[in-house]
Amino acid sequence: MHSAVEQELTQEKDEVRERIFEKSFELFLRYGFAKTRMEEIARTLRISRKTLYKHFANKHELLKEVMTNKHLRIHGRIEGIFQDPDKSIKEKIQSMRGCLSSEIPHGMNEFLREIRDQAPDIWKQIQSLKEKNINRTMRKMIETGIKNGEIRSDVNPDIVLLIHSAASEAMFDPNFLAQTPYSIRDLVQELDNIIFYGIVKRDDIL
Repeated sequence: MHSAVEQELTQEKDEVRERIFEKSFELFLRYGFAKTRMEEIARTLRISRKTLYKHFANKHELLKEVMTNKHLRIHGRIEGIFQDPDKSIKEKIQSMRGCLSSEIPHGMNEFLREIRDQAPDIWKQIQSLKEKNINRTMRKMIETGIKNGEIRSDVNPDIVLLIHSAASEAMFDPNFLAQTPYSIRDLVQELDNIIFYGIVKRDDIL
């Protein structure tokens, strides 16, 4: 059993890490991963370099933790939406789209392209987490919608997820991101709009 002092120290450590995550992500987006130095992160946070390196051995490890934290936060919000008993499937889809939009800031295109080019291991981990967590929640939502009669019974969840995953992967291709005038936020919204609602005009579309 942890003592009150140990719990307080753990909470303080967690709060420091959260501050580092937030500020690091902000600086990575603004200046790019390659150009952001650990010293700059420490100075912006008004902590010593020693304190920063106490939490993260290097910038690569910091990026890995930042992206994992970001993903888990998004997945937590999406899972919470899915579990909401007061929302219909359509309302849940709408809320999930809003959640993703709020979590994807401007400048994300360049940042993701840089991660894929300079930190392929982290990029691979992000994709793996997405497949494991977000796709699992989407599958449960589709299956629940079919069971409740809110989604057509002839829809194959495997094929829906396959198409969604393939389209998402194509959207994050560095060459595509460099050429498209649209942001990741716009692309994700439109992808979900097409996957879940189609492109034929219907009166009951949200």
